Amino acid sequence: MPHFVYNLDGTSSRKCQCSVTPKTWLGHWERGTGLALPVKCVAKYCGNVTEVGAHVRDDDDKRIVWIVPFCQYHNKRPSSEPIELKDAVTLCGGSMTIDCA
Repeated sequence: MPHFVYNLDGTSSRKCQCSVTPKTWLGHWERGTGLALPVKCVAKYCGNVTEVGAHVRDDDDKRIVWIVPFCQYHNKRPSSEPIELKDAVTLCGGSMTIDCA
């Protein structure tokens, strides 16, 4: 079954508040999921290199903010455009107050 997410607009000023480095959203995703950062963007059919931890909303529950590893292209998609994820992508909570250390 396809899994879709939507970018959030206006999140560039949000900073990861984790107590350990790197204090990036990609570092947050790695620590929060316990997984190694994927080399390639997690958008389906994308072969671009992972560059950012993107703030997204899940198609199933649009109230929660999640972080996913995206390339710049997919991170800049409009919030109205659904982005299908590759199979078995793990989302990480994207709250600035969660300390994933």
